[in-house]
Amino acid sequence: MMTMYGEKYSGDTKYVELCRRMQSIYRHEIGLPIAPYKGHMYGNYISNGKESGANFLADYIHAHALERIRDKKPYEMIQEDRLFNNLLSSQPMAFNLFCPLQKLRSEAPQDATRAIQSALPRYDIALVKEVALEFIPEKYKDITGDKSAMDAIIRYVDSEGNDCFIAIETKYSESLGANEAADKATKEQERRVAVELGVFRDEAAEKIASGDVPLTQIYRNFLLSEAYGNRYGLASYSIILSPSIHPSTEREVDSLLPELKEEYAEKLRIVHLEDFVDALIANTPEEYSSLFDRFRSRYLDFDKARKTL
Repeated sequence: MMTMYGEKYSGDTKYVELCRRMQSIYRHEIGLPIAPYKGHMYGNYISNGKESGANFLADYIHAHALERIRDKKPYEMIQEDRLFNNLLSSQPMAFNLFCPLQKLRSEAPQDATRAIQSALPRYDIALVKEVALEFIPEKYKDITGDKSAMDAIIRYVDSEGNDCFIAIETKYSESLGANEAADKATKEQERRVAVELGVFRDEAAEKIASGDVPLTQIYRNFLLSEAYGNRYGLASYSIILSPSIHPSTEREVDSLLPELKEEYAEKLRIVHLEDFVDALIANTPEEYSSLFDRFRSRYLDFDKARKTL
């Protein structure tokens, strides 16, 4: 049945249905009609988002998205329609979350540092140097060969003066997934890098080398972070940032953690999106805290969606 929130998608899990309804409510609140998608009227799709910027919480976020599309490198995987017209996608969600931190860092580095320290208190962050989105190393072919991007990267200096970074994978309705690299050469390169880095326990390394363990997305993301840090002499850490009720994040991370040596397992963590955003609301200037409050209302007020289902 069609309602003002759009058509239900038969393949949705209860959790994805909840997220889709959240974005359908948001679309309805900002007064936009549903755009058809493959012959259906799902409530999370809009049209002309590239021109209107309706998928973004501020004009400067829209401007940054336009800039990234305009200057897109051949190896980058930013998908234009997903970025501008799919309210449900975690890609524009990441822009809405990290572009404000990017802007704050450019205007007031100490304020940005305090905000990120509060949001990620387990990390020794003395000064944030950069916040960037959709980062793929330019020399990715020499690192893992994989064009998987870090959804966001925070570069910082720790209290001992070491250059560090945190690779962040943001998830909303999506899961990381079981997909391996598409081509055989990249798979073989990733397996070789996985063994050479020495991050896996001996038994796991043997299984990876023989192909008995599939290098799913969680493996690929972690390998990219570790290999990039190793190549450039940077201390590397990895975060999966998702809502606390996300049904698969913990399971996916737990599929990797037991295979890692203890000192590397400590470098991979789950951070709940609610905790991250609440810290930013409490520890940023008013211009930013009000935006992060709107971010929370749009993406994380699940009770509002439950009342309509």
